Amino acid sequence: MKRASGLSVIELIVVTVILGILIALGGGWFSSDRMRVNQAAQVLSADVSRARLEALRRNVPVGLRFSFASGTNRYEIVADTNQNGLDNSDPVISRTEFGAGEWGRVQGSLVQCTAADVAASSSAEVVFDARGVYQLATSRSVQLSIGSYSRFVNINQQGRAQIRTACP
Repeated sequence: MKRASGLSVIELIVVTVILGILIALGGGWFSSDRMRVNQAAQVLSADVSRARLEALRRNVPVGLRFSFASGTNRYEIVADTNQNGLDNSDPVISRTEFGAGEWGRVQGSLVQCTAADVAASSSAEVVFDARGVYQLATSRSVQLSIGSYSRFVNINQQGRAQIRTACP
């Protein structure tokens, strides 16, 4: 007598339950909050490069001005057309708001990961001169987070942004 090949109903149920458990456990890796934080970090990293290129294109200093305190949660790319430092009279090239829209729960903050960050803590700006050279001799670190999930965007002494999972 030949034996029927294939899966029994009980075997199908067991396989389905195991797959369901694996999907439920792995769902946290693909959560929308994680995607939002990662996307916000990628946009900030790209905007650092954009500020550098705008400085070269406009032939004036261009910087990122961070505003993460007192109810604001944003950064701006600003052209220093009068070359007296970034101030409120300078034109804003672009503004990125966290805490609204698709980044509704993303919180940004300047963090002090290294001794260089502590030295630069008085400045909430990253400025490139007209040649695209980063003006601070120290790095800056920005933390973007939702709850306990964070990404750090480190802007090094050469003015390049790197996305990290922890403080550098």
